[in-house]
Amino acid sequence: MESVEQLQDIIYPLLDGMGLSLVDLSISRHKGDIKVNLVLYKENGITLDDLTEAQKILRPRLELEYERENLSMEISSPGVSRTIKSPREYRIFTGRRFRLLIDEEWMEGTVKKADENSIEFETENETTQIPISGIRKAKLV
Repeated sequence: MESVEQLQDIIYPLLDGMGLSLVDLSISRHKGDIKVNLVLYKENGITLDDLTEAQKILRPRLELEYERENLSMEISSPGVSRTIKSPREYRIFTGRRFRLLIDEEWMEGTVKKADENSIEFETENETTQIPISGIRKAKLV
């Protein structure tokens, strides 16, 4: 198993069955060891029990993929002020409050809808369609 995309294809169905979303995934190798970092999200809040259950379900599957090489896993939640790294995260966090940097101005509001190319962003004053390519930085609030 080499690519993050291949691993995502294996992990997504397992997480969907638990009501969890994969926010971020990284794989690193160092001196024959493999480290897999996962950031998981649950709409109404993720608990320690959710993370523990995910560990129990994902670890054996990952050990099979990596043929029981020296594997370590770290599973965490996104945190309250996560910096958004991919367009997919806007869909995951739809309904949550964000701070967006557009050009040189910060805006605060709620993502109402999201697709691969744009978000519908609601502030106190208006609802706007914003292309994701125009967002310089985004953080959860």
